[in-house]
Amino acid sequence: MPRQTAVTVTVATLLGIAVGGLVLWKVSRRRKEKVCGGGNQVGALRRSGDEELTEVEEKELHSCVSSPTISWVEQILGAEIVIVSQAEEWDRVEPLLKKELQRWPVLGIDCEWVSVEGKASPVSLLQMASSSGFCILVRLPRKDLLCNGLSLKSLAENVLNCPLDKSLRLRCSNWEAEELTQDQVTYAAKDAQVSMALFLHLLGFFFIPAASGGENAVVAWAKVLGKCQGLMDVPFRGRSSSSLGDDGNGEVDSQQKPRNRKSATNGQSPVNQQVKDPRKQKRKPLGVGYSARKSPLYDNCFLHAPDGQPLCTCDRKKAQWYLDKGIGELVSTDPFVVKLQFEPSGRPESQVDYYLTVKENLCVVCGKRESYIRKNIVPHEYRRHFPIQMKDHNSHDVLLLCTSCHAISNYYDNHLKQRLAEEFGAPIGCEEGVRLLEDPLRRQVRSGARALLNADSLPDTRREELLQGIKDFFNTETITSEMLQEAAGLETRICNESYMPHGLKVVQCFAKGGLRSLMELERRWRQHFLDTMQPKHLPKRWSVNHNHGKLIRKYGEDLRIELS
Repeated sequence: MPRQTAVTVTVATLLGIAVGGLVLWKVSRRRKEKVCGGGNQVGALRRSGDEELTEVEEKELHSCVSSPTISWVEQILGAEIVIVSQAEEWDRVEPLLKKELQRWPVLGIDCEWVSVEGKASPVSLLQMASSSGFCILVRLPRKDLLCNGLSLKSLAENVLNCPLDKSLRLRCSNWEAEELTQDQVTYAAKDAQVSMALFLHLLGFFFIPAASGGENAVVAWAKVLGKCQGLMDVPFRGRSSSSLGDDGNGEVDSQQKPRNRKSATNGQSPVNQQVKDPRKQKRKPLGVGYSARKSPLYDNCFLHAPDGQPLCTCDRKKAQWYLDKGIGELVSTDPFVVKLQFEPSGRPESQVDYYLTVKENLCVVCGKRESYIRKNIVPHEYRRHFPIQMKDHNSHDVLLLCTSCHAISNYYDNHLKQRLAEEFGAPIGCEEGVRLLEDPLRRQVRSGARALLNADSLPDTRREELLQGIKDFFNTETITSEMLQEAAGLETRICNESYMPHGLKVVQCFAKGGLRSLMELERRWRQHFLDTMQPKHLPKRWSVNHNHGKLIRKYGEDLRIELS
């Protein structure tokens, strides 16, 4: 179960960060009330006799100067603890937490779960503590979320001189029990409270900052931000995180040693030399879920001109087509050679042409001879928009890769796509989401119509307001039942007239420079494949400049580019 445990650790850590982030995000950055003197007002919660949370009058807690008889650590560990099991209880406690976070927006977070026979089960409890030690214990629904296994015991003892009870009896106690014991409550709260105490101690704040009001709190928080530069807003990256797309933003690890790669043409390498190599990741086998070919790609059949000149290799199906149509003559079966009975539209310029080479059915990167699939070196989203003159002989940019190398290549392709998007202002995103935009007016009309059809107890003023909105939309003075039904089923998405796919935008930008410029985009993708994958089994005469000289000689550099 080590692998399952690793997954559960990652998921639980994300849970803690997500919940803490949600709370911080909801907190207003500006203080709405002026706090005077050396104290502050914090709402307190108590459990009443019927086990419900009730809010009492706000009261002054303590000054920013710690009591001479009680250390600031003891004050944090002795702060209020509130248990939240229902949404209503959270609604009552959230304003108090917000108020503390307005003064000092930091949270200590931890979680607990039941461990049965060494197997971690879903997270049962989330603990959050503010800078004053005020702690909320959130009883979580029983879902498949797992927690991080990080312990604060050694840090608490060595840094704060504060022992933590991490006995197996408590850690593995029933956190899903109907009623938590006092030992469980104390244990859970201390984990979050100690996190906060450690944070303050490591920054050199030996007092409770939430109790420090006015300008002092602002100055103190500014110092905290200064010391936390480079540590805040850093995307989470666990030890088991894979580089195959875990970082949607495409960020790379600056500590990753660069791989030795060939330089691109013109001395400009399109590859970020610090991108992690996915082949070194251990999360799971690469290429899982890919559908491998069930038949070879290369049959290495030959087509000959009427005079016997070799024209190209092709697959068996295409060669057989010429025979079936009666426009070809079988010359031999091993190798399978068909001689055409008509003059072809073009002939190879030499007998060392790429299309005359015999190609092996293996991964061009690692040489694996099974589980391979086609790889478009120039992605289809760009190639599809090329002019017809550059769409001939596309098979040069279709190679075989095993499923593992295909997954790695796709990963590196995403990095180059992102760079192209930034260079040419061509954002990458869900095509459907960009092409269609949500129309707020149509959405408002639809919502109003549905409210009129389904809500019988609408106030008259609200009913008239909704009806008027529908009248304005249809430009009419009367609303029939048919019009109301039409409005209730209104399509709220409209076509984005300025929409342009990423691939088309990039190709257009290159095409402005003419044929040579567009060939540079093709060359860039080919060189990118060489740099990132370092293929060891490329077909003979495969080249980053393939067909470019022939195109210039045939059409000239002044060819008028008409994109598909």
